[in-house]
Amino acid sequence: MDYESIISEKFPNYDVEVITPDVFELEDLIEYITDDIIVYKPYSLFVYRHMIRFMMNVGHRGKIYYLDGFSDDDLKLIHAGLLKFTWKNDVKINLFKHSNPDRDVLGL
Repeated sequence: MDYESIISEKFPNYDVEVITPDVFELEDLIEYITDDIIVYKPYSLFVYRHMIRFMMNVGHRGKIYYLDGFSDDDLKLIHAGLLKFTWKNDVKINLFKHSNPDRDVLGL
């Protein structure tokens, strides 16, 4: 499924990045995402199991990561890394770890 096109159509004011497990080691992936938190400066993160959405103020371009093909254990580690980072950096995080973003957010 072409998640990048589907998400870009539904959220035109967001940069979309689909990441598969073979691109990064988990620690590097967490660092990559947290680096973008510093760059984009979202006021909040919405984490829907394998989809991460940077919530931005009106008029600012956001970012969405779709983590395609990651195991539940990998996602738990990623979520834990994001929780740890946001705790130190005063970014609100909303973790919907049992949600299905394909159904709940994208309506697929």
